[in-house]
Amino acid sequence: MNDRELQYVAVIAKEKNITHAAEKLHISQPSLTQALKKIENELGCPLFVRRKYGLDLTPAGKLYVEMAEEVLARIDTFHEEIGRLINPVSGRLTIGASWYNTLLLLSEVIQQMSIRYPSVELALVEKGTGELTEMFLDGSVDMILTHEYPSEYSHPKRQLSKDIVQEVLLKEPFCIAAHKKFGLQEVCDLHDLDGLPFISFNETQRICRITKAAFEQAGVNVRTVVRTQSFPGALDLAARGVGFAVLPEYYVRRNIGNKPVLQCCIISQVSHAYWSVCVWYRAAEYSDLIREVLSVLYETAARLEKDGQQRF
Repeated sequence: MNDRELQYVAVIAKEKNITHAAEKLHISQPSLTQALKKIENELGCPLFVRRKYGLDLTPAGKLYVEMAEEVLARIDTFHEEIGRLINPVSGRLTIGASWYNTLLLLSEVIQQMSIRYPSVELALVEKGTGELTEMFLDGSVDMILTHEYPSEYSHPKRQLSKDIVQEVLLKEPFCIAAHKKFGLQEVCDLHDLDGLPFISFNETQRICRITKAAFEQAGVNVRTVVRTQSFPGALDLAARGVGFAVLPEYYVRRNIGNKPVLQCCIISQVSHAYWSVCVWYRAAEYSDLIREVLSVLYETAARLEKDGQQRF
């Protein structure tokens, strides 16, 4: 008697038909019939009696099926427990991030987690920082990645529960993406942009607000010629010579290779043109799964900051 034979009898009892049971078990009907005869010969009694409507269990068959179901359930539990010993991290985690943070950080995190912990399910929600914050606060997501304003700027801050943990993963500087015809220096002071045509993002976007604050702080007046919501769109317009764009440096370095007419100019550190990528989670819900996701996030962020421009 083995687990395969136990399963055979349990499925026949459920289907009440050898042919249907064989289909469920993905074996031939003659093979299943032969296996059943072998089991009954070993036991010395029949397990089924044939009726007009199908097969019924004999008293011995009912006893056998009860035992089979208990044993099969125990075997399943055993395999699950062994799996947890071998791979203790399991479960489902919903993570919210912008499309850009997904590109920058989460894609690698998801890849690494799928390799290290194949039993873990990660659900990804892509929204802007404002929407993600609300979703996190109402419990719709377990963890979020957000873009936060430079620490040097004063901006309204919401009072959060002490249970909410916010940690900075990396500080990403902004840079200038401009057509080479503008002749900007590799390290650019914001005053060099005074009067130049500017490709702006929409005012509801955090990158637009941070850039605007940096210009105001430097006393620089730029000439906005177009507004867009899209990083790829801004980069394409810059490559067409429409104007210059202020974009996250890692994004520009990753995408400038196929636009040879563009140059990437570093903004002088005097200007606070950057944002911080933060991760949010709840201390009360800290688990092995969250610990492992955070570990991979820290590794990825550290590698980004260490490699810097060479990464792209």
